[in-house]
This record gives sequence, C-alpha cells and structure tokens, in this order.
Amino acid sequence: MAEQQVVMELALGKVSVHSDVLAATVAKSLDKVEGVRPLRGGGGVIAIFGGGEESVHLDAQGDTVNVELRIAVILGYPVHEVAQGVQQAVREDLEQLASARVGKVNVFVKRVIPPEEELVLNGEEESDG
Repeated sequence: MAEQQVVMELALGKVSVHSDVLAATVAKSLDKVEGVRPLRGGGGVIAIFGGGEESVHLDAQGDTVNVELRIAVILGYPVHEVAQGVQQAVREDLEQLASARVGKVNVFVKRVIPPEEELVLNGEEESDG
C-alpha cells in the first residue's frame, strides 16, 4: 500500500503532509468534543488506532482529504450532536493546522459507553502520566 499524503501547490513550491500527521491531527480533534471517546480506551494516538477495527481511515487525493472516523459516545450525550461536533472539529483542525482541503468527514458511532467506563478510562490516563 502506498503511503498517503496531501500535496499542496503553493506560490513558493509544494508542501506534502504525510497521513500520520493528518491522523494525529484528527485524533487531537476528539479532545475538543465533549462526550466522545475513541473506540479503544487509554490515551495517545497509539491507543486510539491500536487493535481491532481501525478508528480512522484517511483517503488523500492531491490536496483533498476525506476522513472516515469511528467513535464511541458516552451515554447521556446526544449522539447526533457529538457526531456533528466531531465532524466540525476534524474539518477545522485539518484545514487550519495541516492546510488540507477537506472533502467529506464521515463519522460512524459504533458504541455507546456508560459514564462509569469513561471515568475508569480517565483514571487510567491520569495514573499513566
């Protein structure tokens, strides 16, 4: 599989942004939205994307990137509002931080987790750091 990157033609030349940079930007976007969790527990990019079903899929073509993101929503938060918040945060961050032109941001809510599980995951993150 070829490495994906977004290539932008600027006045001074080309700028290429690797898919790992884009994925890290997407992962950081989740921190801005209340009520969302990555599919896997724990902190950091490795935990978000590690094991099982891949949480983020990027399709970069030229200077445009399409994002497919799978998340969990904490029980009690409006699922549609959380998903829309994720879409907006991902789009804004990719456009502002990576200067990427964003096509689609598809968000799939794969799980609803109880607030108790979210608290346990937060406790694990704090004890690791």
